Amino acid sequence: MAQSSQTLGIAKNLGINVVLPLVTVNLLEAHGVGIVPALAASAIFPLAETATGFVRTRRIDAIGAISLTFIILGVASSLISGDVHFALAKESFFTAVFGLLCLASLLAPRPLIFFTGRSFMAAGNPAKAAAFSERWTLHAGFRHVLRVMTVVWGIAFLLEAAARVALVYVLPVNAVLVVSPLLAAAVFGLLMVWTIRYAKNAERRAASRRSTAVTLVSTGV
Repeated sequence: MAQSSQTLGIAKNLGINVVLPLVTVNLLEAHGVGIVPALAASAIFPLAETATGFVRTRRIDAIGAISLTFIILGVASSLISGDVHFALAKESFFTAVFGLLCLASLLAPRPLIFFTGRSFMAAGNPAKAAAFSERWTLHAGFRHVLRVMTVVWGIAFLLEAAARVALVYVLPVNAVLVVSPLLAAAVFGLLMVWTIRYAKNAERRAASRRSTAVTLVSTGV
């Protein structure tokens, strides 16, 4: 039941902060609305979710904050140039910014993946969020795992951004419209698979170390 509730919370978070803004932009553009007002309108969903989440938990939802940042960057970049190549490459700019934010956050007390991970795992539950924060405080291994994840995600997104920019200027426009989202989906999917497996392996190693320590203590070694 708890796992089901957590999954529903994650799905709700992604739906509000990622899916609804994308659907809004596509629908408005299909009805002749310009990209700038379409992007601005799509910001209502992550803005509302972030605001209500802050009122409820006194914490800024990381996924909503990132979504809002990308929308703002999208509006700004759309105002800079009407060039078709720039318009196609601007999605890579968002990806690159996220990658840079990941790597830059390693200099902060807590990396970016800590906040995104807490949002996913807590799914709006203050007790789960507090437990996640406590693990960070108490366990050096947990801190190491999140920092490694932050490095991998940051580098992967920077490489994806570079590849997509190169494709924009190498492939025909029609081909880019097909290949670019497929590349983004593939990279994100691989990162998710790697993250889940890495986290599970790290948890197994930690459990093994705890079991060994208990055995040694109980035998007086």
